[in-house]
Amino acid sequence: MKKSFVLAVVCGLSFVAWSAECVRVFRPVRLTRGDTNIRHVQDIDEAAWIWMPGHDVWGVEAECNAWNVRFGMKKASDAFFRFRNRFVSDGTPVKFDVSADERFTLYLDGKAVARGPHRGLVEHWYYQSYEIRGLEPGEHLLEAVTWQLGIHAPLAQLSHRGGFILKAEGTYDAKLTTGKGAWEVAPLANTHMTDRGTSGTFGVGSQCEVTGTGFPCEQPAADAWKKATVVRGGVKTNPYGGRTKGWMLFPSGRPDQMYDVKRPGTFKAARAGGGTNDFYAAADAASPFVKQFNAVLAGGTATVPPNTDVRLVWDLDDYYCAYPELAVSGGAGTVVTWGWAESLRNGVHVKKGRNQKGNRDVFDGKNMAQQLCDTFRCDGRADAFFTAPWWRCGRWCELRVKTAGEPLVVKRLSIGESRYPLAVDGSFGCDDPAMPSVAKVSRRAMEMCMHEMLFDCPYYEQQMYPGDTRIQLNVLNALTRDPRMARFAMSVYDYDRRDNGMVGMNFPTRGTQESATYTMCWIMMFRDYLMWHDDAAFLKARMPGVRNALMGLALYENAEGLLENLPGWSFMDWVRGAGAFAGGVAPCGSPGEGVSALNNLQYLLALQSAAAVDAALGEASLAEHWRAKADRLGKALVAGFWDEGRGALADTLKKDRFSEHAQCMAILADILAPAQRTSAFTALAKGEGLSPTSSYFAHYLFETYAKCGRADLIRDRFSYWRNYVAWGARTAFETQDQEARSDCHAWSACPLYFMQTAFAGVTPAAPFFRKVCVAPQPAGLKRIQAKTPHPNGVVETDLRFEGDKVMGSVTLPAGTAGTFVWGGREIPLVSGMNRL
Repeated sequence: MKKSFVLAVVCGLSFVAWSAECVRVFRPVRLTRGDTNIRHVQDIDEAAWIWMPGHDVWGVEAECNAWNVRFGMKKASDAFFRFRNRFVSDGTPVKFDVSADERFTLYLDGKAVARGPHRGLVEHWYYQSYEIRGLEPGEHLLEAVTWQLGIHAPLAQLSHRGGFILKAEGTYDAKLTTGKGAWEVAPLANTHMTDRGTSGTFGVGSQCEVTGTGFPCEQPAADAWKKATVVRGGVKTNPYGGRTKGWMLFPSGRPDQMYDVKRPGTFKAARAGGGTNDFYAAADAASPFVKQFNAVLAGGTATVPPNTDVRLVWDLDDYYCAYPELAVSGGAGTVVTWGWAESLRNGVHVKKGRNQKGNRDVFDGKNMAQQLCDTFRCDGRADAFFTAPWWRCGRWCELRVKTAGEPLVVKRLSIGESRYPLAVDGSFGCDDPAMPSVAKVSRRAMEMCMHEMLFDCPYYEQQMYPGDTRIQLNVLNALTRDPRMARFAMSVYDYDRRDNGMVGMNFPTRGTQESATYTMCWIMMFRDYLMWHDDAAFLKARMPGVRNALMGLALYENAEGLLENLPGWSFMDWVRGAGAFAGGVAPCGSPGEGVSALNNLQYLLALQSAAAVDAALGEASLAEHWRAKADRLGKALVAGFWDEGRGALADTLKKDRFSEHAQCMAILADILAPAQRTSAFTALAKGEGLSPTSSYFAHYLFETYAKCGRADLIRDRFSYWRNYVAWGARTAFETQDQEARSDCHAWSACPLYFMQTAFAGVTPAAPFFRKVCVAPQPAGLKRIQAKTPHPNGVVETDLRFEGDKVMGSVTLPAGTAGTFVWGGREIPLVSGMNRL
């Protein structure tokens, strides 16, 4: 992977000609900790961790509940440093491993070549490896800008203490390896984080204030440089098994995040500066500043006169997660604020029927009342560059420029889009003209929630929750053959497992949040991975944690074998209105309330998942144990919760509450007799008197529709996604109403999965995707052309439908066999093209 950044240009730095390229190198992945920090297990163990003398900044220790965060730390201030090492190259490639705590950007001769490290936890701290090729012989400068944000960092950013480490190979070892090479360090003083509120966002980190120029370009004074001090030496072999404390380093198997500099969209309006309650009007589009700043986006410049206060609203025309980039000249005393929002709003008084988002394309009559805003203070220098240490996100930006006695020249205005470099192998085409727009908002939501880890949403929490993650990983199964994010997510939950076997409700995070139901969601991921990926070694490494979790859950079984009084927040779904789930918890789902059918149905699905994986791994006795428990639980559920009069499974033993959720999970778990299943599905299809599923649980609803051969109901429910498009959205929302809190939520990307698995009908028919089942459900479509990711390539379907007839072809990857199912017939498929 070649790195390409342009920061040296905008900073006005002057270095030797730079024609080298930096290529990512992937070290062998280690699935268990083994002798990490006990013996040398990798080259980087020889390097020392270094830091700024006298700045003993330690990581955050925090406790967190659902909506409250309490922080305690030894030093809470943020800190930015620049490390440097001048070295002489003989022209050979430079191969090295690198990491830092908390973050780093690495520069070679003024060019940014790497960012990181990829997020993890102290006991699994990640490093990345690179090779710089084509480096000219002679002197070069390697620099690392590092920072610790402390309590100002996003909640998912963990930390041990400030540190930087680099291990170089071969002749560069003595020159560049930390603890051996001549590394110097100096503080950077221009960027600081603020305690200013973040307008309703939670967990995404603080806003920043930058004076003069930003940390990528800030150069310390000559007398500020100090010899870097070692804060932890290399790992020493301990024959008695003692581990070196602190960071336990592992090579990251994830690719680096993309950094794509863009100037998207257009400025829509500008008006004199005022409060956040000052609304934009259609007439503001005629402001001369609109034309000037759009010229900047086209590569020109704009000049803001002295003593001017102007606000401009910028429509990016898509949802972005990106670093702000502002290059200016002059303008001493100017203050520029740059805010981000998912949508403009038409007011701030909810009780008066205002504060609505409405159509996301519209700016007239709206303002930026809710935004995450960074502040840039100009000191008059000829080349200033401003950015933030973490990306911001949204569809709309607002710039407020308030000059003093000098004009400000805006030389460049751009964003550096950052996200996981998703290689998309899957595709879906059909004759429904609305389907591409449904796929587009779903895919963009998935992309915006996929970075070094998965997020529920980028604008608010930026947290990874197992319930969300399971849906996201299935969406990825329909998009890509790349399993690396799945392996990371499933593993990091395992690393967070408690003594009772439960995994955290969200992780990585500085707080602690518990949920038994989300532990079940984590377990359910393993059968998904088993079916879609050919990776037994990974499953073998993680299954001990799954077994521990199931044994922990079993402690809450009552005499009938049903779970009750589960610890933590047993979240099931956001059900509001008629049949609401209080706090997202199913009826009788909290301690002291009794027995919840929904909690137990999810437990049943988790047991079935473990049974399938252990059977595929050759653990027959374990598989039979989980299978027997699942069978007993299924019988207990039907005996206790089936209501013959309603023809449906109840949520409670009193049989006074019913839901779509219960019917879905009962059908998916195959616990109902044929007549009961027919009755339950009829009740589900009608929906009368059932608590409805939300956007989150739509995945399970659609899975049930597909299992029962009713993909037409899935296509009908896609109306909610067609609404998103009609409302001007670029991503799928958290909920199915126009005033959803979050405009970008990856659990709402599930249509992508069902286009492949229901309409095209391509699913794994055996563990490790060794066999393929193609059972299309066109749901009124006349033509389907799809590519579905497979470990050996892609499954291609090109099908035409006329009444009860199907024609076309199915192409399977090499070494893959399968079955085509249509109209009660099963037709064998072989590798290569199969004509129907």
